[in-house]
Amino acid sequence: MTETILKTRDLSIGYGKKVLNNAINVTLEKGDFTALIGPNGAGKSTLFKTFSGTIKPIDGDIIMFGKDIKSYTPKERASLLSIVLTSRPDEMFMKVYDVVKAGRFPYTNLFGKLQEKDRNIIEESLEIIGIITLKNRYFNTLSDGEKQKVMIAKAIAQDTPLILLDEPTSFLDYPSKIELFNIMRMLTEEKRKTILFSSHDLELLLRYTKKLWILSPEKPFVSGTPESMINNGIIKDYFNLKSNEYLMI
Repeated sequence: MTETILKTRDLSIGYGKKVLNNAINVTLEKGDFTALIGPNGAGKSTLFKTFSGTIKPIDGDIIMFGKDIKSYTPKERASLLSIVLTSRPDEMFMKVYDVVKAGRFPYTNLFGKLQEKDRNIIEESLEIIGIITLKNRYFNTLSDGEKQKVMIAKAIAQDTPLILLDEPTSFLDYPSKIELFNIMRMLTEEKRKTILFSSHDLELLLRYTKKLWILSPEKPFVSGTPESMINNGIIKDYFNLKSNEYLMI
């Protein structure tokens, strides 16, 4: 049986009265591995912030785990959804371990005291992302790619059923991008996490993901499987490709 994690009804997103996209009707099921693509300014980051409760929808509803997202407290949302945005505190004078440890705050007591379970999850998250050797380094001394990996490890340590990643492959070299795609697929298949991420890496997302969402400021919102979008010519038209020849998945 499928379990619905998040569902929207005629969702409109934007800032103030400016609508970036509307009539968004989508569903995320448990274990989904979904990619969001679209040009800069189409509203990808805005959609993530709206799902996380940082920005209010202009119109429509967001139902998360059977309840309106507005009914959750910030702490309740933090135990259900983790998010990594493209912006991050680059001047954070903390060790990598402490940054990742912050992902456990929704579960610790008022004094932030860690239990053995919390420490194990932190270590496992560092291992999964492959940055265990960086745990005693200061965050502000890392490269952009290393900082990106730390923030993803923090989201994994938060241990939420839903993970939102806004352009997680930014600043990563090609081998690291492939490694991250394999990690995300493992999290959805083995740990049954639901992952929604945005990316411009068309070849990789078509190869790895099971669902695809397209945001465009000029066209209606589209969702479907990568196979169906290729066969129906949606990908070719969207990216102005001359053929589907190189879109092998």
